[in-house]
Amino acid sequence: MTDRHEQAGGAGEGEWRGDEAASRKSRKEARKRREVLDGASRAFGTDFVRQLESIRDPRDRIIFVAESVFARKGFGGARTQEIADLAAVNKAMIHYYFDNKEKLYHAVLDKILFDLIKLTQERTSQELTYPEQLELFYDGFFDYVASHKNFSRITAMEMGSNDRYLARLVETFFKPLFDRGVAFIKEGIKRGEFSKKVDASQFLVSVYAMTLAYFSDAEFVGMLLGGDPLSEKRLRDRREQILHMIFSALGCKPG
Repeated sequence: MTDRHEQAGGAGEGEWRGDEAASRKSRKEARKRREVLDGASRAFGTDFVRQLESIRDPRDRIIFVAESVFARKGFGGARTQEIADLAAVNKAMIHYYFDNKEKLYHAVLDKILFDLIKLTQERTSQELTYPEQLELFYDGFFDYVASHKNFSRITAMEMGSNDRYLARLVETFFKPLFDRGVAFIKEGIKRGEFSKKVDASQFLVSVYAMTLAYFSDAEFVGMLLGGDPLSEKRLRDRREQILHMIFSALGCKPG
């Protein structure tokens, strides 16, 4: 007959071995995660990893990662497995939230749109002068583009002739926002708060291009400047430079 103490000892040893196996598995997973994040840091930058690690909601994490992966590899080159690995989720979770890669891309566009709409709502105030409103809005727009460095690549992505999702977003949301901006510039000129006349549409397109190009071509800009174009000082200098050009073009002083 087996001794009860031997039975108890055997059970305890089995539990210990189970705990040790779980510990090894945990260490292996942690090591694999560090390797994934090290690769992400090299591919997308340390700031990307810092932001990624701060996002707790898995759906938001997937969208955040997908924006950078789509921008880097294009729609055809992006793999949902890579997105899942970076977002630290099971690949099945991507299909659970978004059904397929196309709808995930649509969700990325929606996020970009939502952030811009939120910006226009937060930065509008009738209590400020036109120059003050313009400066407040541009500060927000600059920060918006800085947080969506891949905006131009995402919106220029080829999705095939049958996908008009971006076109519908532009028609329904982006174009009305642009038209509001044009009306704002025209009204400021009419009221005399902007002393120089400009083509409002062309002016806003120029501001848009000056801002986006700095971030979308950051690597090339860095070669020209001889340093990190996204450093705190360089970003501050860039913001001030564009604001100076904006107010000079409109013939007014910053608020």
